[in-house]
Amino acid sequence: MRRLVSAGVIAITSLALATPALTSTAAATPGTADTAVVAAKVKAGKFKIKKSADGVQPGISKLVLTSKGLAGKGKVKYTITGDNGAVLKGKAKVKKGKAKYLVPALGTGHYKVKAKFNGRKGKTKFEVYDSAMTLNTTAVACYRSDFRSPYTKKSTQLSGSVRYKGAPATSGYVDVYQNGNAAGGSSSPYLLRFASVNPANGTFTFTTGFCSSIINGGTGSALKAGLPNGQYQFQAYYTKDAGYDDYFSSNYITVTVQD
Repeated sequence: MRRLVSAGVIAITSLALATPALTSTAAATPGTADTAVVAAKVKAGKFKIKKSADGVQPGISKLVLTSKGLAGKGKVKYTITGDNGAVLKGKAKVKKGKAKYLVPALGTGHYKVKAKFNGRKGKTKFEVYDSAMTLNTTAVACYRSDFRSPYTKKSTQLSGSVRYKGAPATSGYVDVYQNGNAAGGSSSPYLLRFASVNPANGTFTFTTGFCSSIINGGTGSALKAGLPNGQYQFQAYYTKDAGYDDYFSSNYITVTVQD
């Protein structure tokens, strides 16, 4: 451009007089073509990552990262780093210009995501919320001869508290499922029963109903007849409402049924 201006200044001046609009634009934005090339290269070196949500509950693998605008074949490589010191690496295959990566269950914290594919890069961030369920015990004993109050053989009852996103839960339910089979929520055949959360302090209790459901029959169809003597695994899940779209679980609970 500069050589042309130097060699043919008279011709260009004449053209400018004939077409003032072109001269005005060129004079106002010198180097526009060069800037566009640089911007195109910068854009070409990056790709976007869409999150299924801004955050996820701890211990739950639910967050999906979708990388978009990808050309070619191969796998996107992800590096996830948490402010809690956690570092996770993963891969996702590119299909039709996209790659979907299901983030494994992680602990509470803020996380940064860096992704690479064929020399291009993408990045995003997400949060694993400060949520937790505290149980009074993870070993429950249910006696057939003593599952109603007052207890003589000290049948264990289940209670606890829920912290949701850093504060005591103010609503919701705690559901208990055999072997943690919570698929379907309240429709799961393995739902034993549920307890409501106290909105004043986030606590819950199953009182005498827990062992009664174990022995006499629970809510789900697979537990309707109750369980014979033996040892079983259950897991409690908290959900903020009946929609069951935001939840997290407790540790496993060992239940021993005996006479």
